[in-house]
Amino acid sequence: MAFSVNTNVTAMAALRTLTSTQGQLDSIQRQIETGLKVAEAKDDPSTFTIAQGMRGDVGSLKAIQEGLSFGQATVNMANAGALQISNTIIDLNKKVTQGFNDGLDTDILQEEADALIDQINSIVNTTIFNGVNLIDGSGTDLEVLSALGGVTQTVPAQDATVASLGLTDFSLESQAATLTLENGFAIADANVVELTLANGDVHTFEMVVGPRALNTPVNEANGQYVHAVTIDPANQSTNEMLGIMANVMRQEGFAVTLTEDGVVEIATGQEVTITNSTLANATVGVYAGDPLAVLENAEMLVGQIITTLGTAANRLESQSEFTQLLVDKLEEGLGILVDANLAEASAELQALQTKEQLGVQSLSIANSRPQSILSLFQ
Repeated sequence: MAFSVNTNVTAMAALRTLTSTQGQLDSIQRQIETGLKVAEAKDDPSTFTIAQGMRGDVGSLKAIQEGLSFGQATVNMANAGALQISNTIIDLNKKVTQGFNDGLDTDILQEEADALIDQINSIVNTTIFNGVNLIDGSGTDLEVLSALGGVTQTVPAQDATVASLGLTDFSLESQAATLTLENGFAIADANVVELTLANGDVHTFEMVVGPRALNTPVNEANGQYVHAVTIDPANQSTNEMLGIMANVMRQEGFAVTLTEDGVVEIATGQEVTITNSTLANATVGVYAGDPLAVLENAEMLVGQIITTLGTAANRLESQSEFTQLLVDKLEEGLGILVDANLAEASAELQALQTKEQLGVQSLSIANSRPQSILSLFQ
């Protein structure tokens, strides 16, 4: 083998080995410092790109979780308000029962009942979370982002207002309208049952078959309300159509009772009269209504609101738990892709440090070899 002081092949080989070892040592050192085996694109381009996509999904899911938490808080607030309204109606029941006792001043009891009605108004108006009120009858549903891709869950808006519950001008001595049905009574298309409240509001319930538009013009600004009762005389019995009419009336806040002797009792908590009816073989009248029936109807409506909101709350909670599970699994998968095995890295670090020391010694020996040529010239 030729000796040359210009080109030391052995030293160059030793330097390459040492440089490679130090590069590997730097890589292991970064893994220990960051805890990542793929910390940047140059470590593993394809894995790094996949990991970045997974990090984006994790970030999006965490944002969805925040939205679900907001939705849960909003629904919980609405549920609390509806529950308090239910408790207030129970208090109203107590006042009505007290009014049955002789010797009690009904005027004072009525004042207390009016105060409880005002309390319901206050509850409805203040059941707000971050500017959202789900029970004030505004009709604006709450859309809660629940999954990637813009998927949402809808929480339907509720109406727990005094008017919707049929408690406007509630009286301990309220009256109700009666619709007495005689043998052979019938319900047909375009028949109407018109209710007039003490405050002058008129509610017209018009029977409609198929997609036909209502005959009566709607002018809610002047207290004129027209409600469609969709019936099918060809396939429904008269009693079935009567039940549909009663349900529509209940949805509009009227307490409706169907008695066994063919009388339909209708109340709203204030004086109400049937001013027009075109049902065949049916007569109208007024009786001293039971305010407890009005409160029973209001409690039923509040119960429906509580059920709807409670169901929505459970759905949001379940979705939140599922979203957290997705985040955990994504982070677990991300860790498998990019996290460093620190026990393995520690062992490799020890080996590379030893190799580095050996490389330094090897380079030192290779660098000293050309000096042996000097002995040839002595």
